Amino acid sequence: MPYFVCARDGAGQIILKRDTREAAEKKADELRDMGYFEVEIIAKGVEKAA
Repeated sequence: MPYFVCARDGAGQIILKRDTREAAEKKADELRDMGYFEVEIIAKGVEKAA
């Protein structure tokens, strides 16, 4: 399941994709340390055709 890390800074918003929850959490921590705010992790389920 892909995870998206969304964060904002003074210039705008970035969205980064990670394959595991652990990698997403690590990147979110790094972004907070770099001064980004509104950092959140969004899990997206894989949609299947009917």
